[in-house]
Amino acid sequence: MLVYQKDLHNISKRQLEGFFVGWSNPLTAEQHFQILENSQYIVLAMETNTKQVIGFINALSDGVNFAFIPMLEVLPDYKNRGIGTRLMEIMLGQLSKIGCIDLTCDVEMQNFYQRFSMLQSHGMILRKYLKET
Repeated sequence: MLVYQKDLHNISKRQLEGFFVGWSNPLTAEQHFQILENSQYIVLAMETNTKQVIGFINALSDGVNFAFIPMLEVLPDYKNRGIGTRLMEIMLGQLSKIGCIDLTCDVEMQNFYQRFSMLQSHGMILRKYLKET
């Protein structure tokens, strides 16, 4: 059974292992915990039998007009079960009073986000780790 929670209550760094598969610069469970801890909004999907976090989404906001969703991830073994959709629905509920909600994603993920009335846009990014040699 899955439960969704909006805080880190009773969550350890160990429960955040296994994410960022395929990333060129994957985050550690420690970094992941710090990101969630410092985010204004989070939603975690947790498997009640194993107590493992199997999906998460986070958002940063000015609390007035703008919010940014930097990450939505579901562990590989749990993909295509509607977990990402539910995480997004809960997050958008938390951000319901915010008029502008942005995120960046790979082209192959755009269809997923269009289901939530999100529009394609253009943007710029800086990835400092790409400059490191």
